[in-house]
Amino acid sequence: MTIANRISVPQPRLSGSIILEPSKSLSNRALIIRSLCDVPFKIHHLSSCDDTVVLQKMLSSTESKLYAAHAGSSYRFMIARACLGKREVVLEASPQLSRRPIGPLVRALQNLGADITYLNKDGFPPLSINPSASFGTKTNEVTLHAGVSSQYISALLMVAPCLPNGLTLHLNEDPVSVSYVHMTLRMMEYFGITTSWTGNTIRIEPGKYIAKDISIEGDWSSASYYYSCAALAESATIEIEGLNELSLQGDQVVRLIYEGLGVTTHFHDKGITLVKEKVKNKTWQFQYDFSSCPDIAQTVMVTLAGMGIKAELSGLKTLRIKETDRIAAMQAELSRVKTTLEVHEQDGNISCTLSGRAKWKDRANFNTYEDHRMAMAFTPLACLHPITIKNPLVVSKSYPGFWKDMESIGVKSEVLTFRKPVRKSPVKELKADDKKSKRPKHLGRKKK
Repeated sequence: MTIANRISVPQPRLSGSIILEPSKSLSNRALIIRSLCDVPFKIHHLSSCDDTVVLQKMLSSTESKLYAAHAGSSYRFMIARACLGKREVVLEASPQLSRRPIGPLVRALQNLGADITYLNKDGFPPLSINPSASFGTKTNEVTLHAGVSSQYISALLMVAPCLPNGLTLHLNEDPVSVSYVHMTLRMMEYFGITTSWTGNTIRIEPGKYIAKDISIEGDWSSASYYYSCAALAESATIEIEGLNELSLQGDQVVRLIYEGLGVTTHFHDKGITLVKEKVKNKTWQFQYDFSSCPDIAQTVMVTLAGMGIKAELSGLKTLRIKETDRIAAMQAELSRVKTTLEVHEQDGNISCTLSGRAKWKDRANFNTYEDHRMAMAFTPLACLHPITIKNPLVVSKSYPGFWKDMESIGVKSEVLTFRKPVRKSPVKELKADDKKSKRPKHLGRKKK
């Protein structure tokens, strides 16, 4: 059985109010830090997404085997956290997550004295982690390959205060998604840890986390889909509760990006209001480096395709190793609506040229590749013409209330199910026809 959502926007104007899903990134960091405190603290507005639920289960489990499903950041954070544990654990993952690399993080932890063993393919899940008395005692200095994932850096940083001499982390190249590293450091400082970052070296002093209640703000990555809807709709006024101007999240840059695409952001006590403004300039060209905010790149690509704006997009190399190869997936799905994404790869860096205006006669049927952001990024195209999103439930990975919230602003979704037809044997079909009538059909009925 295949499940899909038929998405449409019956009214030309989008309007409504939503309470945005709490940030998964902040929620997961708060959970790891709480697990390292001597006393617990309250986390208000914790995300209910799959990745956060999985991390909660792993942190509270007493079993020897822990299963992370598709949760990439949860798995990577848990690797470092388990190195401080007092029992052997096996960290398992779904087939999809088992194809995502973890080698640089494991090597860094092993250099610090951690006892980690690959159980299948080197550099990839699953792992076995044993307690090690030498973890963090022989050395407190390590070099990390930082050009693959910022999650490696954040995983190391959060356990660093618990090491006897803290941690001096050297980054052998400029880190990707650097805004997430800054988020980690600011959260650690909130809970009483001393940090410093000079050049390509981050220093974490040893110390104890101080338990403090924390309230998790709304997720700016999730807000990007409403910005995209507003940009593609004829008109829009959308209120989003739970966001603030002084956010720790790097993806808040989405408000600046969409300001240039005709959407203004108005802050108020509860959050923000998005308003679609009339766009006079129809000959735009768009350029942006997504190195610090790769999670909103797909959303912006779809918006630009819908508006017919030619674009040069850079800083996309991490998109190859997300839930799917997002570069290849975007190429394939944008081509369904007559839009071209030309990829340029040089020295490990990836940039793209986007051209063409999205157009289609019937409902465009988009695949999601088991990737939550593919499903959500393409949804705003329904503001132009109805579309179909396959495997829509994949959004629960980061935003379980996505379809309900979209409905509240006027984006309608109808659930479709498809069953593969059962083909009968030609021989059996012939016999069945013979029972009804022995005369060939083209001769008509027998005269009385």
